[in-house]
Amino acid sequence: MDDIARFYRQPSPTSETGRHWDRVLGFPADPEALSAIVRGLLIHNHTAEVQGLRFSAERMSHKETVGADAILDNVIGIDPAPLDRERPVEQRMFGFCYHFALLHCALLRATGTPARIRCGFASYFAAQRWIDHWVVEYWDDFGWTLTDPQTGRSNLTGDDFQDGVTAWNLCRDGASQPAVYGNGELWGWDELRGSLINDVAALNKVEVSGWYWCDRLQVEPLDQPHDELDKSLDVLARLAAAADSVEKLGNCFDLYPEFQPPAGAVAR
Repeated sequence: MDDIARFYRQPSPTSETGRHWDRVLGFPADPEALSAIVRGLLIHNHTAEVQGLRFSAERMSHKETVGADAILDNVIGIDPAPLDRERPVEQRMFGFCYHFALLHCALLRATGTPARIRCGFASYFAAQRWIDHWVVEYWDDFGWTLTDPQTGRSNLTGDDFQDGVTAWNLCRDGASQPAVYGNGELWGWDELRGSLINDVAALNKVEVSGWYWCDRLQVEPLDQPHDELDKSLDVLARLAAAADSVEKLGNCFDLYPEFQPPAGAVAR
């Protein structure tokens, strides 16, 4: 695992703290302490709605932010206090699960812990449903540990979260039903396809949420099987599941350039 640990300890362009590196100096290396710091800086769009909070159009546009340094630009632009100081909810950056996961991953890498974000589905938001979600996976002496910086849940199991690769393979094998995977609006194969390509990209440290940019996924009807497309995704998922080295992860990712997020993609 040495090469994989080294790979995930180094920042990617999207997880680099960049111009804010000095603000992270002295942060604790403890993953859950860093998770708590993230929750003090961000507010989920659904939480804001439930609490009746109102944000300007500019603040709401932060939801499309990509990159840890850009997230921190937003955070500091709202409140320039030290990053380990919890903000009042109305002074936090407006975002969603992807932003919590990406910032947590960036802080873990900046403090020396190998980490990666995973796109997939959580079971703890709705009974008998798997809801589209991003979490963080970090490496310690015991292997990979899954944690959710948005909710504060730690030590997630396969009953709590399925990454995009796993969910795709389970549904294609008939072990799970596609109709229970979604995000509240869209359910089924489109969600599974999008989460799969996001997950494979994130495994290769290309961390962008959303797949509106991917013309290959624009098939009708979105929620139904598509023989040609799904066979390509089967190959992608099978290779990603079996990849046990950085080289194999890269080869898997490079096999289908049309499933790679473009440079100008925004979070959605």
